[in-house]
Amino acid sequence: MLDQTESKRLCVWGRNDAERQMIRRRQAAGELLHVGNRCYARPSYWQGLTEFERFRHLVRSLSRKHPHWVFGGPTAALMHGVCDSHRQMRTIHRVIEGNAMVRGTDIVTSHYVTDASHVVVDGVKVTPLPRTVFDCARWMEFPDALAVADSLLRQGRMTREGLRDSFLRERGRHADRAFRVADNATGRTDNGGESYAYGVILEEGFAKPMVQAAMPCLNENGNPDRVDFLWTTGDGRRIVAELDGRIKYRDESMYRNGSLPDTVIAEKEREERVRMVVDGFVRFSFGEAYRRVPLIRKLEWAGVPRLTG
Repeated sequence: MLDQTESKRLCVWGRNDAERQMIRRRQAAGELLHVGNRCYARPSYWQGLTEFERFRHLVRSLSRKHPHWVFGGPTAALMHGVCDSHRQMRTIHRVIEGNAMVRGTDIVTSHYVTDASHVVVDGVKVTPLPRTVFDCARWMEFPDALAVADSLLRQGRMTREGLRDSFLRERGRHADRAFRVADNATGRTDNGGESYAYGVILEEGFAKPMVQAAMPCLNENGNPDRVDFLWTTGDGRRIVAELDGRIKYRDESMYRNGSLPDTVIAEKEREERVRMVVDGFVRFSFGEAYRRVPLIRKLEWAGVPRLTG
């Protein structure tokens, strides 16, 4: 049974008392691991999955257990491939048409909507992509919602104009939050971390920077070096802020010439070229952006202007 379940990228669950008792015995013996919402998996199999795939396994399994369920918001965004935030994998979001009272669980949150229309993605019923992004933009914190919208634009699945037009066709409370996201999404960020940081920068009242800006310095191929965020102040100073993209040092597929040392050296050389043509340079981690205060202090120290009024 387990081999067949794993081949379908599913967890295992008990469909009757006998199966539930069998699962409890195997869990007590250490042969099964409870992974959430009465779903189980073989420990060796589960440990071999990425966090993203674990989440998708759980959602697919819940979809099989509850064929009428429609998933929405961040969960639908993860299934659509426009969200990869680990923090959004802590809760599973489903949408329910009408106002019937439904008991929630430790990881499942229900949202009541007037229209629970759906499409099927990877065997799971989810809200259509435009509705999914609209709901994320209404429900999520601004930086997280911006990351979803940026991913959509970055993948070319919608234009900025198309995103705003799609929001005009949707209905729901807090639509103003959604339009704020649509108005600030650029699609120019390289990843969700940069989008999140950009959202924090805007929320904290700093002037809007250029995103993925080309600099006047050239790399070894004769192409302009690019930086994550660039401000040009009223008196002509240029200030750069860069998110510390540590994945490039952990993911071998991103190594320069297949070599970690070459990758580290190339990044140091790029940073040195950029520092020579700017007046201020800030490097920060995602953790600093998430905690906000460390990023704010660095930007203030560098002289990044804040909006007034």
